[in-house]
Amino acid sequence: MVWVGFVLALAPIEGADKIESATAVCGRGGKWMGVVPKGQFREGDPCFVYLPDSIVPQSPDLAFMEKYKWRVRVMRFRGTPSECLIMPLTVAGSVGDDVTRMLGVTKYEKPLPAGFKTEIVGKFPYWIPKTDEPHFQSVPEMLDALRGKPWYATIKYDGMSTTAYKKDGHFGLCSRNWEMKPADNNVMWQLARRYKVEEVLPEGYAIQWETFGPAIQGNPLGITKPDMRVFNVWDISNARYLDYAEGLMLCDDMGLPFVEECARGKSFDMNADDLRAMSVGVYPNGEQREGIVIRPMDEITVMLGSQPARCSCKVVNPLYRED
Repeated sequence: MVWVGFVLALAPIEGADKIESATAVCGRGGKWMGVVPKGQFREGDPCFVYLPDSIVPQSPDLAFMEKYKWRVRVMRFRGTPSECLIMPLTVAGSVGDDVTRMLGVTKYEKPLPAGFKTEIVGKFPYWIPKTDEPHFQSVPEMLDALRGKPWYATIKYDGMSTTAYKKDGHFGLCSRNWEMKPADNNVMWQLARRYKVEEVLPEGYAIQWETFGPAIQGNPLGITKPDMRVFNVWDISNARYLDYAEGLMLCDDMGLPFVEECARGKSFDMNADDLRAMSVGVYPNGEQREGIVIRPMDEITVMLGSQPARCSCKVVNPLYRED
C-alpha cells in the first residue's frame, strides 16, 4: 500500500496557486499521479507514495487526512486527477521498497451493510482465487501483455464481492474472506435464492459477483432492491478462469446477469490517459460509476516479479465519490 518512489515530473494546475500535479515512479510499485502543495517537491526528490485504499495512521504530519476519514482515495482537485497521496520521504529507503508495515498503514475493507449478520462456516476456499483487482498504475506488465490483443472493458460496481461454488456436491456461498451459513437476513443468500444459483451452477465451477443495492456502499445505483452482476467464472477442476465468451455463455445458460460491457477493441493500444478518460461514465441512474475493469478477450497469465497473475486490472473513475 505504500512504496518508496521519486518525483518524475511536476506540472502546474490551471487556476491553482497553492497546488500542482506530480508524477511519481515507485519501481515495482508503478507510476502514479498526485496533487501536492506547490513547492513541496522538486523533480527527482524521493517520496512516499500511498496507494488508493491506504488507511494512514492518525499522526500529526497526516492530520489533514482526518477529513477523508484517514483513507486515501482517487480524487480530483480543480479538475486534475489525484490517484494517490505523495508525501516527503522521512526514512532511508530505495525506489521500489514496500514500506507499508513500517509506516503502520493498513488496507481499507468495505464495511458490511447495516443489519447484515451471518454465521461463518469457515475460511474462503483456497482453491478459488479471491477477488482483488489491482489498479492499472501498479501493474504495467499487464498493459504490456495486453497490447495488440483483443480486449474488453466492463463496468465496475460498488458493492460487496460474493463467491458461490459447487464442489464434490457441496454448494458454498462466501463473502470476500469467509464462507457463510445460509441466513434469511443475509443479502448475498437472498440473491443466491432469487436466482436459484445452487440449482443452476454446474458441479466444479465457481462464480463471483458484486452484490449491490439499498444499504450497500451508499447504493450509488439508486435501486430499490438488491441485485447482482457476475464478473468471474472459475473452473475449479482445471484451475482457470473461463474466457470472456465462455463465461458469458455459461451465465446466459444459468439465467444469471453478467456485468455490462462498456467498450471493446481488436487490438489494445491505450495509454494511461486513455484509460483514465474511459473510466469516466455513469450508472443507469446518471450517477458517476466507480470505474471499469480491463481484460483480454482470451485469458492471459502475466508474471509480476516471480508470481503469475491473471491479466485483469481496474481503472477508478476520478469523478466517483463514495458516501
